[in-house]
Amino acid sequence: MTLSPTPKSAKRRGSWLRTAIAALIALLLLGLAVWWQRSILVQWLLQHSLKQTALIAPRLSGLAFDFKQAKLTEISFGLATLAGDLSVAMEDVTTDYDLEKKIVNTLSIAHATLKFNYHPADKTETKNATDSDAKRLPLDRLSIAKLDIDIDTPWGLSRFTGQADIVRGAADSIEAKFQDSQQSIWLEIEPGFSTAKLKVERLPSGKIFEMNAKQLDQPAKQISLNANALALIEWFGSSLLIPETLRAKTQTTDLAKISPLLSATQLSANAQSPDNFATLQAKALLTRDKRALLAIDLSMANNQTIDTVGRLDMSATEAFDLVKPWLPAMAASWTLSNGKVQGNFNLHKPADQDSSGTAQLKISALALAAGAAQIENGNIALTIPELAERAIDLSAEIPTLGLGKELVARDLNVKARYLDQELTLDHASLAIFDGTMELMPGKIRLEQTPMLLTLRVHGVDLSQLLDSLHYPNISGTGRIDGELPLQLAAGTIDLQEGSLSGTRPGVLRYVGPADSENIAFKALRNLVYQNLQAKVNYRPNGDYHLGLRLEGSNPEVLSGHPLAFNLNISGQLPELLRKGILAGDFERTILEQATAKPANAKSSPKPPPPK
Repeated sequence: MTLSPTPKSAKRRGSWLRTAIAALIALLLLGLAVWWQRSILVQWLLQHSLKQTALIAPRLSGLAFDFKQAKLTEISFGLATLAGDLSVAMEDVTTDYDLEKKIVNTLSIAHATLKFNYHPADKTETKNATDSDAKRLPLDRLSIAKLDIDIDTPWGLSRFTGQADIVRGAADSIEAKFQDSQQSIWLEIEPGFSTAKLKVERLPSGKIFEMNAKQLDQPAKQISLNANALALIEWFGSSLLIPETLRAKTQTTDLAKISPLLSATQLSANAQSPDNFATLQAKALLTRDKRALLAIDLSMANNQTIDTVGRLDMSATEAFDLVKPWLPAMAASWTLSNGKVQGNFNLHKPADQDSSGTAQLKISALALAAGAAQIENGNIALTIPELAERAIDLSAEIPTLGLGKELVARDLNVKARYLDQELTLDHASLAIFDGTMELMPGKIRLEQTPMLLTLRVHGVDLSQLLDSLHYPNISGTGRIDGELPLQLAAGTIDLQEGSLSGTRPGVLRYVGPADSENIAFKALRNLVYQNLQAKVNYRPNGDYHLGLRLEGSNPEVLSGHPLAFNLNISGQLPELLRKGILAGDFERTILEQATAKPANAKSSPKPPPPK
């Protein structure tokens, strides 16, 4: 027998079905609503979660996502670290992921701005802080189309504006490239941050430097640097990554003047520390064609005491090219054909104390031509006995000093000390004309204009002096002493009231054309003088005046009666004199004055008229 449902039970069953369907529809609509508003809900939950972290004032907006991709219009936050405060702002952030594999593939950022206020952490705080475990890059690729980084340091602002591309390489290594309009920076970090490589290139091409660091995850660390010396200096002076203060110091170097020397020079440096840089051993080399020009050894103990030892070894021509930009303009025409420069220095910097040390520079076998002057086989030494005293001792020994085609001085010897713009001259002399010339000892203020010097002349052979004048019609014998007060200023020489005197009797002869009836010329043909006095003046414009007085006699004139000559010789020294060759138109002056004013016969009676 079949029972049919009663109307009442059928009615209940239909009501339950409708209720279930309505509930399903409501749940479906709720799910659709939640799914439709999922981004807003997730964005709220995410922002609320970020506020519970160490991030400062996190903000995000414009979140949208699906099963493969998520997007953010912007996100910003701050972060306090032991090294300083960091603020980050990013726009148009897009990430691709695989939910099944639980991995993030790429993260693309249209514009990211990072600002970091660097201030060194307290030493105790740093010491007690523990290093966090090295993290692997949590995605395959990070790409930033426009990256602005500002780092405010105690040495000024460091800035980068360009683009960045960071990828995860083999075995979870990290490879990063940063590039702006001037430079390309490559960074490679091995897993666990054990090894790092940094390479900087100038665009469009050209290596600047490469740095390798090893064992960074251990107390014993090693760092090496290889660079093109000139390119590195240029980079330090132009790259905005270098803080302003350090960059300004490099910009004071005139690169155009030193580039010929440094363009082919390589810089290499190696440093190692067994205890996280509490102690350090480092060595730097400046080389050209694999030959060491400069070597520096540095050691640091207890993070405070520093000892530095340096050695310099290069040719004189290389050293001259290096310092030429800072020499006076007149040095531009100098030429060096031989010489060697060697030096060494030792510096010691104790904790919280001033540096101390010594330094020495030697120039040997120097051959130099400066205009008409030539140095052969010269030896020059500069010594700093104690760095803290800031004094420099100078000594020079030059066996041969050419002052022209035929004029040669010998045994130039100089000893002096420099301190605070003051030169204390102990000795400066040379042998010339079979006598000596020397500068009187004393203190010379180098910033004083003009500088005052006194040149002493002793035992100069008159015969050799007159021969140097290149006037064959004038010759003589005797010895001369004297003092010549000099005033030096801006490459000029001023000589006022210099005095010269004969130290022994001698002979003066003039054999050039003259009036045979003139007594003065007759006497000058063979004047035996007992007294020779001269006043010498020379002006910076080349004008000279020589007041000469001769007292003597000619056995063949006036029966050898005493004669006195007062000659005033003036004129403009020719260009040759300014280049170091003694010259002057003495002959014409003697002719003119002797013709105009006959010699004065002292206390000599007039000869009787012929019978």
